[in-house]
Amino acid sequence: MTSDSIEKEIKELLRDDNPKALEIIYDYLGRKLYGYLLTILCSEEKAEDVMQNVFVKIAEKRNRIADVNNITGYIFKVARNEAMDYFRRQPKHHEDISKYENILCLEEGHKNKVDEEEIREISKALEILPQKQREVISMKIFQDMTFEEVSRALKISQNTAASRYRYGIEKLRNKLRRFKSEV
Repeated sequence: MTSDSIEKEIKELLRDDNPKALEIIYDYLGRKLYGYLLTILCSEEKAEDVMQNVFVKIAEKRNRIADVNNITGYIFKVARNEAMDYFRRQPKHHEDISKYENILCLEEGHKNKVDEEEIREISKALEILPQKQREVISMKIFQDMTFEEVSRALKISQNTAASRYRYGIEKLRNKLRRFKSEV
């Protein structure tokens, strides 16, 4: 099934107030949304909490979502807003970097491919990126989305998505080069 046909089916189910719509949304976007939230929030627990809030919002706004042109973009926007709300509710303090090691471990067994030191290096490097670049890199690399899917999800042009990705990757490379030269 194409993404357009899935979104069309979701819209029809939402219009009929069919609870199966949430199940299809979860099956269609759940893994990508979770990975996106994990990258933004840098914590499995926080990502799970916010993900739950996202689906509560989707359930509450189901009638409105049925009329949205780009359901994927709308839902990613809801996820982003929920993540930002989570940050606003938290007291301002810095956390230990070791809590962020799970950023690259979205898939079972992935940790075996990357050693602990590399995970720490990349996690530290990701922290320096602006939020917009980190979002695109997360979606492109960790969620394996195309630039077209990223652009639809974030409601930006494909060129903007590609630019944010390119600039973010370049910043990561520079940060990792500096780190390796310091060692």
